Amino acid sequence: MSEAKKVLIIEDEAVFAENLQTHFQRCGWNARVACNGKLALIAADEFLPELILVDYHLPDMNGFEVLDAIRAANHCCGCVLMTGHPTDTIQLQADARRHAIKRILWKPFPLAGLTQFLAEKDSESGD
Repeated sequence: MSEAKKVLIIEDEAVFAENLQTHFQRCGWNARVACNGKLALIAADEFLPELILVDYHLPDMNGFEVLDAIRAANHCCGCVLMTGHPTDTIQLQADARRHAIKRILWKPFPLAGLTQFLAEKDSESGD
């Protein structure tokens, strides 16, 4: 039996984060939540996720800063950016590409889209 894939959800809205965690777990993933960048760095070191789902606007730093810090600690993993503030979508998309983020989810987003993304991730890994 293979070990469940690991996802770190970095989201400061507690109810939303809990709903995402439950959804990932129902999809067979081992999911943890961090409510800010500082806690995300600690969680990434301990948990070593394969995927990060990160909110762009966090209380202490933005999603790119969190991702850069996690990757600087030699934790290479995929990342999905979430945002509910599409003020400058062209710049945000360009920044996401520079950070090797292939998917941006605009809040609110349907969980069905997240489920499809997870299925794509599973097929990429050959499971």
